[in-house]
Amino acid sequence: MIKSLKSALMQITSWKTDLRVIMALAFGFALLCIKGYPFLKFAAFVRSDVQAVEMFVLCGSDGFAFLALFLGNLLLLSNAPFISETTTYEMLRLGKKRWIDSKIIYIVLGSVIYSLVLILASTILSCIKGTVNFSNEWSYAMKELAIKQPTYAIDSFQISFPQKEFVTAANPYSAALLTVICNSAYSILICLVMMTVNIFSTHNFGWIAASVIHILGYAIYANSGIGIPMRCSPFCNGMPANFFKTGNWFPVIGVVCFYLAIILILREACFIASRKMQV
Repeated sequence: MIKSLKSALMQITSWKTDLRVIMALAFGFALLCIKGYPFLKFAAFVRSDVQAVEMFVLCGSDGFAFLALFLGNLLLLSNAPFISETTTYEMLRLGKKRWIDSKIIYIVLGSVIYSLVLILASTILSCIKGTVNFSNEWSYAMKELAIKQPTYAIDSFQISFPQKEFVTAANPYSAALLTVICNSAYSILICLVMMTVNIFSTHNFGWIAASVIHILGYAIYANSGIGIPMRCSPFCNGMPANFFKTGNWFPVIGVVCFYLAIILILREACFIASRKMQV
């Protein structure tokens, strides 16, 4: 495991010269600005400051914003298992099973780092466009948006966040942590599906499967289920505010166990597929 971790970390260190990574992070930043900016306009309208991580939390539990933000993560990891001129050497040095593990670790690290970059981007944009506070309290604007849910927010700013239970039960930093965990877990799951398809097909067709699953998840969310309960959708479980809603949602520990089981199954599928790869 140590060797797999070191291999994944070495791949992370190459990001500064990887054009795909730079484009993916820039794309994520741009999408966050587009999807989060209406909240800053709303806060200015109600003469409120904003908490540093609020915009990230809002985007991470808003279906349409989350639909868009994942595209940056998809671009970041779409070429999994990241075949390069050093792949043969890596498989000889690590063995195929450890090599697969190193790629899974890389996907985990990449997804978490992508979420952390979005938090940083949220804070920077909030500082540029408004008055920011770093206290662990929701701003007046967020409380107004989530608890009172004014219709003029939708009419004038095209923004809504009907997550009263989430805002009243969690503080901003714990909400941000939950958002990182849930968003990243969803990204890891979808990116592992993408890697599995890429290894089996020997072509980068995995992004097609990932995109279909992602869009289907949004369709389930937007239509409150289309024959599939929302609680069974990885997309819906990727947004932490859903766990605070009243209804028949699975407990968080149950979702974690489900995710881990799927990840282990995909890991074994990747290992089986890697046996046909030439070393």
